[in-house]
Amino acid sequence: MNKKTLLMLALSVATLSAAASNHDSETKNEDTLSVALKGNFRYCNTYEQFVNKDWKKLDTLYCEGHSKSHQLWVGGNDFKFTTGDKNTDKALKKDAFIVMVDDTMYINCRNLRFEKTSFGSGYTKAKNVGAHSLLFVNTMIGKEAQNKQAMSGFMFGAIGGAISASQQMKQQVCYIVSSGADAKGNVNIRFVNDELVEKMLAKHEGLLKVYYSERKKTKRQLATHVLPLLEKAGIFEPKNEANKPAWE
Repeated sequence: MNKKTLLMLALSVATLSAAASNHDSETKNEDTLSVALKGNFRYCNTYEQFVNKDWKKLDTLYCEGHSKSHQLWVGGNDFKFTTGDKNTDKALKKDAFIVMVDDTMYINCRNLRFEKTSFGSGYTKAKNVGAHSLLFVNTMIGKEAQNKQAMSGFMFGAIGGAISASQQMKQQVCYIVSSGADAKGNVNIRFVNDELVEKMLAKHEGLLKVYYSERKKTKRQLATHVLPLLEKAGIFEPKNEANKPAWE
């Protein structure tokens, strides 16, 4: 491939990237909303408080997020909660572990860590799994994700970085929280990879075969592939300490 062809290809990619960026920006502006929620609101500052059901009540709660996210089970830490009280808003942003709106839970991603990397600020939806764990969906982070992003940036410069970031938002995977914060205030999480799926589906041989029917590792570990199988296996059904699953 000669230099002229490479230049034309780069310009074409740049044009498509810019168009996609503009479209995403417009979509975000149209789909983002801030609403006063109705229902029962409460929150916990720590994982331990959550396990012990030590909730603090909130009288008022506002949520900024995406309208579709209020209706669908999706990942991404794009929810923000406020109350109108400065001190409470600060606590919800920096200190809170989880917020519950009626029966729907939102976990604070600010202090969650996987392989010493983070998601940034904001909340995402979470569900109970096991006796005292939470499962949530978010973008892929960690050493492997960093290496892919670095390689894209090295090969294509700024264009590659934009493409990588865009693709990363589509690569939603599952994570599990089963413990509290460490001495630094960080909560270490587990990525639902092949090894963990095997443990979670150990009593469901048929579902495990369906999981491995997707031969490409990166695709079978996506939330869109994993979640339906976990649902069928009854992973989200309430458990107690007496029937705590082995994987937890």
